[in-house]
Amino acid sequence: MLVLGTPDLAHEVLHAPGGTYLAGAANRRILPVLPENTLLTLDGDAHRERRRGLAPLFHGDSLAAIGPLIRELATREIERWPVGKSFAVLPRMRVLTLSIAARLVVGVSGDAAVARLQRCLSRALRPYSMLAGHKALRRLGPASPQAAAGRRRRSFARCLAGGLRAEQAEAALSPMNLDGQIAADEAFALLLAGHETTATALAWAIHELARVPETADVVAHEPPTGHRPWLEAVTRETLRLHPPLIDIVRQPVEPVELAGQRVPAGALLLIPPVLVHRFGSGIEPDSFKPELLLGRRPDPRTWLPFGDGDRRCLGASLAMLELREVLPLVVERFEVRPAGEGSERARLYGTALTPGEGAQVVLALRGSSETGRDAQRSILSCQATEQLRAAHYG
Repeated sequence: MLVLGTPDLAHEVLHAPGGTYLAGAANRRILPVLPENTLLTLDGDAHRERRRGLAPLFHGDSLAAIGPLIRELATREIERWPVGKSFAVLPRMRVLTLSIAARLVVGVSGDAAVARLQRCLSRALRPYSMLAGHKALRRLGPASPQAAAGRRRRSFARCLAGGLRAEQAEAALSPMNLDGQIAADEAFALLLAGHETTATALAWAIHELARVPETADVVAHEPPTGHRPWLEAVTRETLRLHPPLIDIVRQPVEPVELAGQRVPAGALLLIPPVLVHRFGSGIEPDSFKPELLLGRRPDPRTWLPFGDGDRRCLGASLAMLELREVLPLVVERFEVRPAGEGSERARLYGTALTPGEGAQVVLALRGSSETGRDAQRSILSCQATEQLRAAHYG
């Protein structure tokens, strides 16, 4: 196992010629609970064919159609949030992002159906199944983690089929002609990968905005239509400082040379975005500084929250859309303040780096006149930070 923590090494691996490294096989090693026949675990032609089939779900008309649904679900969700007491954002964001992913991927809607789907996912992710990568344990037969993981995948397929019938919904995977266990396995992988990472990004964004209320005020008062530069800077800076995934993984098909070292075939290569993002990020790389990203795109060599190359996350556009739609709704409705002192430490949850306390904040309903005046002062203050950006980047 080797950790590649510099932009040059990450770029070399992620943009290597096709067939040099395997991503699907590496993903199965770090997440053995994943089924083998899915977008995340396939390689080569099989992966490219599956990706082409799934791409319409996450781009074009499908993405345009999901925007109003995101706003509807987010509005309904945040109206339930408590005012005036400590409140953990992350659990509620998990429910919201799963609701969005469930509607898009498998056509399931409604609070009861989404709650049932969440229970099914949780049962399929029991810790014992994570031991399925240890081949020696197969000798345990029906009691092995491999057998347990198989039973739970089949149980998830039954749960999914039952949920779809109950809701009389049409599965979004049906245009790919995937059915039965294969469709359920793909849905399991997409739901698992798609909702936890986005929920984590949203929770970190609110956690950071609670500590810079002047920036939250500016985002809340940006015009709701057209380009919103501060919202864009906040989302990109959140993903720079808090990339949800702890690592991007690859394994070489044949021996390769990296940084002057001979790396054997099959070695597990870990690329942690949280390390790569520290390079070239300007002053105070461990601080939340969205003003440094105003009016500019991050350097793709040092900003890869969604990976890079031909295995870049298929749901990246959906994740960005959720951030752009949900964050304004939160800060327009609430003034958000931290529930405690200091920043929450990151905690590993599966393969995601989540806020250790769930992003604890205290909410107050945003006022009208006084808050508007405060926002104008905040806008003037934040405009002054553009001088800092200009001085640093020219």
